Amino acid sequence: MRFRLLLIVVIVVCILACVCSGSFSQTDIYLRTERTGHGKIPIVVQSIEPASRDMEGTARYVSGVLRKDLEYSGIFDPLAFVESSDTLEGGMTAAAIFEGRLVSSGQRFTLETKLLDFASREVIFSKRYSFTDRARRTVAHHICDEIVYFLVGEQGIATTRLLFCRKGGEHKDLYLIDYDGHGERKITKGELTISPVWLDFMRFCYTSYRRGNPDCYLVDLERGKRSILSHRKGLNMASSYYPEGDEIAITLSVKGNSEIYSIDSSGEIIRRLTRNRAIDCSATWSPNGRELAFVSDRTGAPQVYIMDRFGGNVRRLSGTGSYNTSPTWSPDGDMITYVSRESTRYALKLISPDGLTEETIFDDYLSYEDPSWAPNGRHIATTVRYGGKPWIVIVDIDTGEKRRLVQGEAPAWSPLKRTGTGE
Repeated sequence: MRFRLLLIVVIVVCILACVCSGSFSQTDIYLRTERTGHGKIPIVVQSIEPASRDMEGTARYVSGVLRKDLEYSGIFDPLAFVESSDTLEGGMTAAAIFEGRLVSSGQRFTLETKLLDFASREVIFSKRYSFTDRARRTVAHHICDEIVYFLVGEQGIATTRLLFCRKGGEHKDLYLIDYDGHGERKITKGELTISPVWLDFMRFCYTSYRRGNPDCYLVDLERGKRSILSHRKGLNMASSYYPEGDEIAITLSVKGNSEIYSIDSSGEIIRRLTRNRAIDCSATWSPNGRELAFVSDRTGAPQVYIMDRFGGNVRRLSGTGSYNTSPTWSPDGDMITYVSRESTRYALKLISPDGLTEETIFDDYLSYEDPSWAPNGRHIATTVRYGGKPWIVIVDIDTGEKRRLVQGEAPAWSPLKRTGTGE
């Protein structure tokens, strides 16, 4: 969702009682804060108060991660009170104040948190988190997402992750990393991997040449299991998943030519979507599952097209440029991003599904490839080359801010976790 709104407050009072594993008790007041332009919402983040000196490190760590999460959201401007006071420098005001107190009980910590309205000091939410030392970063992410939800009314992305590929010698392996660049984990070893695609928060697929043929593999992180999803002769490259229908858009060349098919998560073909002498690939589902955007060179060069879920009503979407590729549908369905070659660089474009509205996200000297939307519809992960080396860069399409995440390419942003908080 694109943010164009500031500081009109609507308060809805709602009391909830939730019990999650390693979670909290709560009393909540939902505060919706709207913003205009690129202005960020000021929020006071008080350092978490430790109950004893031996917990100072943990309290300081969680406070630091939370402040960074709020900055990375692109929505908030974390502030601090003037020392030994409850006022901000220059008489500034803020939307809310975060407070926390950390205590320990055996091998676990308990963090009692409050979010207060700045003007009235009324409690917006009050929650208690129980966690182990290894989950302290996760707890900070959850707190950030709660603040986003209660102040803006949207789901936060601090607990999401990204897949990406990184070349090392003759290999290009698959990696997993937290949205803020921490917790890097190598998924494959000594393979040539491409096209990672998330199915849900714990499952994803990717294409690997580990057996000589570009086969598609399915990984279940929860079960620690990897299996072959599609190993038909020729190319097997998944590109997008529609969860409600359990349909994976995949490019297969089993008939000799690259065509787009729909398969389920067991690898069975549901239907063939394209029939053309040209190369058809890189399909991306619309959020409602009614249409797909895809790439075809049926006019002599790669262009972006749209078709319905059965392969009919094909129309060209990209209107300019001789080389347009890598379409990705935004989570709210109102925009599609794609890559367009302009002279010696690749520009990142945003276009409405009807083709009536189009813009270039950045008009600079850098090249942007492999775009992948965050589930909030505000951020895009993309590959940008600096000094010839590919980096995963997080782009805020509302503020224009960019953040280098890690060296690599072909990012795939995970969906939100839908059940529980976990650790």
